[in-house]
Formats: sequence, structure tokens, C-alpha cells
Amino acid sequence: MTTGPSRKKSRISKHVLKSNEERGATPDKDSALPTPPHEQKKKSATPKKKSKKSKTKDPVETASYLSAWKHREAGGAWKFNKNTQSWLIRHMYETDKVAKATFEVMLEYLAGLPSNQKGRVIEVAEQRAVRYKDFEKTLNEKNDEAVKVAPETPKEEEKVDGDKSPAKSSELDGGEDDETRWKKLDEHEKRKEYKRARKILDSLQ
Repeated sequence: MTTGPSRKKSRISKHVLKSNEERGATPDKDSALPTPPHEQKKKSATPKKKSKKSKTKDPVETASYLSAWKHREAGGAWKFNKNTQSWLIRHMYETDKVAKATFEVMLEYLAGLPSNQKGRVIEVAEQRAVRYKDFEKTLNEKNDEAVKVAPETPKEEEKVDGDKSPAKSSELDGGEDDETRWKKLDEHEKRKEYKRARKILDSLQ
């Protein structure tokens, strides 16, 4: 009879199917097999987006931090925050971020810093002061040359644009962003920064 071999050929025994499932090597039945649980998890799981925390701080928040620090001995609730301190030190020269009254309290706060941190603050203040003095000197030279109409005027203009002072951007707290900000400031704002640097030096030295 011819029915025997054909039946035998069309049937696959259960233990063979099971073995093939375990090995994942069933050419005819692969498409019908259920997806393994670990693969289902991979497909269903959507990648979670990491939320980026903004480094920008609210000036009111930082002012409150310093105010709480000043009144801590009178029972005020103040807790040291390294990030807030770092932000204040980095932006204390910027009048739009640290108001005049906040800066005055900041001078007192800086006096209580450890000697190594205080030394770094003094170093940066000196660099900013030198940067402004070089800018002022160059600006005066440029104005003098413009009046005299000397042939050296183009070189002086290049010097003003380059602003090559000892206070390089990589040395200042704030890096390239600080140097970019400095170049955008007008003469009046640059002088304000210089005055703050002088106050810091007078307070800490």
C-alpha cells in the first residue's frame, strides 16, 4: 500500500517538534511558533528618554539660598548646596543673574569658603580685572590713534577684536561661554564686571 509512506512523511512526531522548537531549527514550522517571552519583552519595551536637567537657576532661588545662609544662626533653615554654590560663583559677575543686593551677601559668603576654593575665586577675579584693564588700555590706544589718524590704526583695531589679555577663556570659570559673553558686553557692562572683581579682591585679600 502507498498510504503508509505518505502518512509517515506528512506527520512529524511530537518529540521531534519539541526538539526542533528548543533548537529553533524547524524550517517548516518556524513561522507558526510563538515568539519567545524574552523576545516579546524586547519588542514591547520602548526606550525611555532621559530627562535633561536644566543647569539654569532662578535668581530668586539663589538669592533665597544666600539669605537663608546669612540668617542661619538666627534659626533660619539653611542647607549647603554644592550646585547652587558653584552656580553663584560662576555667575556672580553677571548683573542680570545676580542682583546687586545678592552680590553684597555673596561677598560675605565667599569669605567663609575653604582656603583652596577662596584662592581659586581670587585667581579668577584677578584674571577678570586684568582682562578689563587690558581692554580699557587697548580702547584708549584705539581712540588716540583714531584722533591722530595714524597708519597703525588697523593693527590696534585687530587688537581690540582679539582682546588678547592674560585672562584666557579656558582659565576663567565658565570657559568659552564666558569669553563669548564677555565679547558681547558693551563697555558699561564690562566695567560693572570689573567693579565686582575689584570688590571680591578687596574683600578676600
